[in-house]
Amino acid sequence: MLIPRGLLAAPTDQGTPVAEQVDVLVVGSGVAGLSAALAVPEGLRVLLATKDRLGHSATRYAQGGIAAVLDLVDDSVAEHVADTLAAGAGLCDPVAVRMLAAEGGQAIADLRARGVRFDQGELDGELARTREGGHSRSRVVHAGGDATGAELERALTEAVRAAPAVRSAEHAFLVDLVTTDDRVIGALLWSDDGPRLVRAGAVVLASGGAGQLYADTTNPPLSTGDGVAAALRAGAVLADLEFVQFHPTALHVDGDPRPLISEAMRGEGAVLRDGDGTPLMAGVHPLGDLAPRDVVTRAMAARMAATGARHLWLDATSVPAEHLERRFPTILARCRAAGIDPSRQPIPVSPAAHYLMGGVVTDLDGRTSLPGLFAVGEAACTGVHGANRLASNSLLEGVVFAARIGRVLGRGPVDNPAQPPHPFGYAPPPGDPTAAGPGTTRPGGAGPGGADPGAAGPGAGPGTGAGWVRGRVRRLMTDKVGVVRSGEGLAEAMGELERLTVDLGDPGPEVFEVANLVQLGRAVAELAARREESRGGHWRSDHPAPVDAWRVRQTLARTADGGLEAGLLAVPEDGGGPVTVTAAATPEVGR
Repeated sequence: MLIPRGLLAAPTDQGTPVAEQVDVLVVGSGVAGLSAALAVPEGLRVLLATKDRLGHSATRYAQGGIAAVLDLVDDSVAEHVADTLAAGAGLCDPVAVRMLAAEGGQAIADLRARGVRFDQGELDGELARTREGGHSRSRVVHAGGDATGAELERALTEAVRAAPAVRSAEHAFLVDLVTTDDRVIGALLWSDDGPRLVRAGAVVLASGGAGQLYADTTNPPLSTGDGVAAALRAGAVLADLEFVQFHPTALHVDGDPRPLISEAMRGEGAVLRDGDGTPLMAGVHPLGDLAPRDVVTRAMAARMAATGARHLWLDATSVPAEHLERRFPTILARCRAAGIDPSRQPIPVSPAAHYLMGGVVTDLDGRTSLPGLFAVGEAACTGVHGANRLASNSLLEGVVFAARIGRVLGRGPVDNPAQPPHPFGYAPPPGDPTAAGPGTTRPGGAGPGGADPGAAGPGAGPGTGAGWVRGRVRRLMTDKVGVVRSGEGLAEAMGELERLTVDLGDPGPEVFEVANLVQLGRAVAELAARREESRGGHWRSDHPAPVDAWRVRQTLARTADGGLEAGLLAVPEDGGGPVTVTAAATPEVGR
């Protein structure tokens, strides 16, 4: 598959738009984007662009809370670091993890100052805390019982609307990043049914993840990886895309997204059971039902495969009903809407795609491999999550790294000392594989080399409409690049993704999203096929154990001719520093 430099590289029927100028363009309005916009120093003009509307992002679906060390008597930063490193299965950047944990207390204080109302504990002034999967201590603060994300989005959205230097653009879709001389200088948005060009001194990608790659996901329909795909097309270095976290307990009912059943419920005493009532995690892991998510998901998948069950059960009937009502009002309401009363009967649950550990590679201050471009939140790959994210570290990461980006922007002109030495920037030459012409059909929005839209292959379908292609990508990724993977299945997935085509002749968000999903699906499958081991959120049935030689991170970048170039990043033992990328090479594993 050839990846284009841009989805819209030629003028549309509306002509070339006149550029508007801002100091900082923030793309995305979840906790990371809102926090980044608020962190920009005074005196700088900010445009916050969101593909939907303010107050509607994946953040609002977050239930559990934010992990932070607030009690240095019963907890410590060192223990939070240790839990994060253990969950990350050997691929976390320890420097980034220590920084994240150390700055967690200040992040909570900043959120409270901006109006976030966290649940109170029994002692006056103390915040209530719970324990989630992979945590050795109760350090997860929450709001509204199980509505932490909604409360964060409410408070931060109000703060953004009240900030005089921040302007918002709703229903403004990121199409492409604009570069010159290997530097990001702005972005092309799609707004009011036409292109909108924004020039900016700095662009901050906070556009979220790509849960819509999968048929079963806890992510809303807007989670299509637009920022990550745009960064790939612009030449930025991505990493860790093969690591996808599947939350073990999504409510097993029809729906898109699938309702999440927070693992905080297991932290309060709920137990996973199979159809016979046998506890699933007994003897599987020392933390039992609160083992890291990848461990629980694999155990569920194995039990379901062995018994032929389509789901397992989360039994919360031993938890006092009044406690369930107070602590999990959102979850109980969703279960009851499906005809399930968790206080009286077990909840049917099954795994669903939840979080992308990979993204655009950044340093500790959110800078990417392209000068002028920052990334934060799920769109970024900071190194803190490794091969598997520790529960409730994602909201924390968004707030902490947004603040660090703000401090960088306050120090003067944007530069990027962390840029890898490899020349990843690219200015499109004549003949570049782009997808810009009316009526043009390209593979995933790519370019020459795709099959005829009518050509059929294994699994190929009859049409190229955006809706059909989107559904096919999601089914393909779920079946071949999901919880359980194999070399054969990954090869089939990559082959079919090469053949899928998207007609960009009628440009707009619907087709842009599908093009992004095809491109990202191919990137995820590429790195999953290369990693011949099982680790964290990547489980290969044909390579079921971790391999020490594979204790490296994989990168991916677009080459000048539109191809994909894989590389390797060493995992730091005790220091970060500039990102260095090596040429692709498969680790020696005795073959």
